[in-house]
Amino acid sequence: MRIFQNFRTATCAVALVLLPTQLVGQNLEAACVALGTGPVGAWARQQVEATSGSLDMKFSLVASRGSTWYEITAVTPQGTSIIQLEVPGFPFRPDQIESAVMKTGATPAVIIPDAILRQYQTTAQASPMADIESQCRLAEVIGSEIITVAAGSFETTHLRFPGNGSNVWVSADVPFGIVRGEIDGQGTLELVSFGSGATGSIMETPLALPF
Repeated sequence: MRIFQNFRTATCAVALVLLPTQLVGQNLEAACVALGTGPVGAWARQQVEATSGSLDMKFSLVASRGSTWYEITAVTPQGTSIIQLEVPGFPFRPDQIESAVMKTGATPAVIIPDAILRQYQTTAQASPMADIESQCRLAEVIGSEIITVAAGSFETTHLRFPGNGSNVWVSADVPFGIVRGEIDGQGTLELVSFGSGATGSIMETPLALPF
């Protein structure tokens, strides 16, 4: 069904950026220990160029409806999709996602059924995204590099992941850490802008699907 397809698209986007966005520091140990540069209110916009097309994505950690949500907004030529994952904070593991809400275009926001959410969590647990901090320690430090993207120039740590051929450039100076990422055969992402003061984009009470 369409809601499942939209949820899978959004969570694939999360997978594209979740690993590199949680790596900060000037060497591998520092990068893997100093996770979590995403306080409530932090936001970062990334331009994603994937094999499936271009995405303008905004990642934020927001307080809304009495919970903390990791919110991903994706803008494509087909429209805007918002997904909120209820989490204890940032970073988080897939099994720590309590619930998920999705809104596509002008349609009402809906609560992702538990069966779909658990299916995602099971799939995610079988991937390198399941234990980000441990996976981080498998990376190779290439060195310190100054990287210029739309958001500015940053002194970054360049990490390479031999397992999947990805390269990420991270900085503790930006929310969620990522300045640029390249995942072999999947796409690239670059920081466009960032800041604080983010609030939730889903204002209405989400509807429960009838199953």
